[in-house]
Amino acid sequence: MGTTLAPTTFLDPQVLAGLDVDAFLQRSPFPWLNPVGLLAAPAFEQLCAQFPPLSLFERHESRSRHYGQRPHDRYYLAYETSIYHGPSAGASAPGVARLTDLPLPWQQFLTELQTSESFHRFIRQALGSDRYLMRFAWHVGTGGSEVSPHLDSELKIGTLIFYFNTDANWDPAWGGATLVLGDRKTKVMNPDFNQFGTIIPTQFLNNRCFLFRNTPEAWHGVEALTCPAGQQRRLFNVVFELPESRPAVTTADLGSKRQRLKQLIKRLLP
Repeated sequence: MGTTLAPTTFLDPQVLAGLDVDAFLQRSPFPWLNPVGLLAAPAFEQLCAQFPPLSLFERHESRSRHYGQRPHDRYYLAYETSIYHGPSAGASAPGVARLTDLPLPWQQFLTELQTSESFHRFIRQALGSDRYLMRFAWHVGTGGSEVSPHLDSELKIGTLIFYFNTDANWDPAWGGATLVLGDRKTKVMNPDFNQFGTIIPTQFLNNRCFLFRNTPEAWHGVEALTCPAGQQRRLFNVVFELPESRPAVTTADLGSKRQRLKQLIKRLLP
């Protein structure tokens, strides 16, 4: 499954410490950040090189959405359970991966995300809450894939998106930027991109990520990709949800789970 990294080298501690929570909260039309280098450079390279294989993903096509929005056609992979199949299906559902199904760097990265105190300290400050659960999912977009303008579920507090494309494998002319949308000029809940007065394209190449806090104004989307066949827009979502979203423990109760994960990572390392 490739070479290994120490489990504390994925998030760059200096970049993480330098993220400005006040600037994040003051952004318009909703709180968002688009930093570069949150992943340490060697970690980004390994996670790119060993991105989960498409054979693990489930193809989503023409799925209906709330309010009649255009479908978000893509390849989708969830960690442990999928919101599209319910918790009872577990890892046996299509498009669901267990930890051991993933390449080793991804196993270590997920472990760090769940156990890093400095990461969770920042998230608590940015999202204004310590009552959240984390959910992980990978998305792969191909030619024609689109994320129509939408608001996330009210159960989501925020989302952190790590992008895994570089200028060596992606031409910005193909699209792919997550668009921050504001000044909606209609009251309908399935607006098109041209019905927003503010459209801010975020950066997604070369080790960028995008964090946003979910609010009633947090409209966002991605215009249809125009990439040629064989090209993929790749990302990894860390979704922060209210505990009411599913039966699970809160972050205050993760001590025992973190200990089990630390024991697991010791077994994973040579």
